[in-house]
Amino acid sequence: MPPRRVLVAWDGSREAARAVHDGLPLIRTADEVIVLIADAGRRDGRFGNRPGAGLLTHLGRHGVNARVKTVESGGKGIADVVLAQADDEQVDLIVMGGYGHSRLREMILGGVTRRMLERMTLPVLFAH
Repeated sequence: MPPRRVLVAWDGSREAARAVHDGLPLIRTADEVIVLIADAGRRDGRFGNRPGAGLLTHLGRHGVNARVKTVESGGKGIADVVLAQADDEQVDLIVMGGYGHSRLREMILGGVTRRMLERMTLPVLFAH
């Protein structure tokens, strides 16, 4: 059964863009798509004045009506924020990039991908 509600964990990275591209067949079938951006103000201007606007335009070209939800992590790990928002929004699928750092750094420091793999409670489409 295709997902009815999809959460895209968007950080503007190449990996996140790849995940959206790879997930388009599933994203297109969803009744609702939420683009989640955590800590947009702390991303060195990566998002501009309207975080997620470019992704919304891209998704719109593929017939996807999505909305952006920006949240502050408040010191929590990003994976925990994504999972909490997925629970709040009652989504069926999370789409996100994976392993944006070197494997050594991920192994030593952990990372969002590792934390998601350890704690995910619903299907997650990762792309690198």
